Amino acid sequence: MKVEVRSAATVVLLRDSDAGIETFVMRRATTMAFAPRMHVFPGGRVDGIDARERVEFVSGDIDALALRASTDADGVRALYSCAVRETEEEVGIVIARRDDEGRLLIDPAHLPIIDHWVTPETESHRYDVRFFAAVVADGQASLTTTEADRAAWIAPAAALTEFAAGRMAMLPPTESVLRRLAEFERAADVITDAPSRPVVPLLPKRFVEADGRVHWAMVNDRTGEVLADDITMPHTREVDGLPTDSES
Repeated sequence: MKVEVRSAATVVLLRDSDAGIETFVMRRATTMAFAPRMHVFPGGRVDGIDARERVEFVSGDIDALALRASTDADGVRALYSCAVRETEEEVGIVIARRDDEGRLLIDPAHLPIIDHWVTPETESHRYDVRFFAAVVADGQASLTTTEADRAAWIAPAAALTEFAAGRMAMLPPTESVLRRLAEFERAADVITDAPSRPVVPLLPKRFVEADGRVHWAMVNDRTGEVLADDITMPHTREVDGLPTDSES
């Protein structure tokens, strides 16, 4: 049975500290049906309320922005609405303001799309996730959701060290974004760098050869183009957060 792929948004919150750039990471509660115990950025799936939200972009071209998000104009408005809503609901941070008519005002230059991942076809729950980035000026954030049981600001390199030591479980997209963040010394540099990097919908895809050999490749979810062949299979099952069984 084909699994429905749900559109989703997640926001990489950033701040500067004496030790360098930090990002806000939450640990999903063990009771969650999808990715329990995984460390993630704030976010969630696009809901009907996001499709109805009045979104106004104060800079940039909406067609180019929709193309970067691999969607249409209505889709990119809903994604931005979701990113803003989920960030406020989960960590109490407002990353966009409204005008006098109640429209949500979005400046993509300060809330850029920096990555895009699609859940593998082998999973029973699938999401089409755009990653946004935003600098939090005062560095304040706290859990305001029951979907996570722990949260903290952490340097990307430190998070990756904890992951490698087995003390901080995370899904491959989160690991990949953290590795990118570790390249920067200042939070603002992540935002400034974003337009120079292309964004495509990355799908880790499982292939079975005629001889039964299994291998994984990174493909463009929309076009099927193979972007990287013979990649390491995802190390974690997204639905339950457990290690992926090895394949021959």
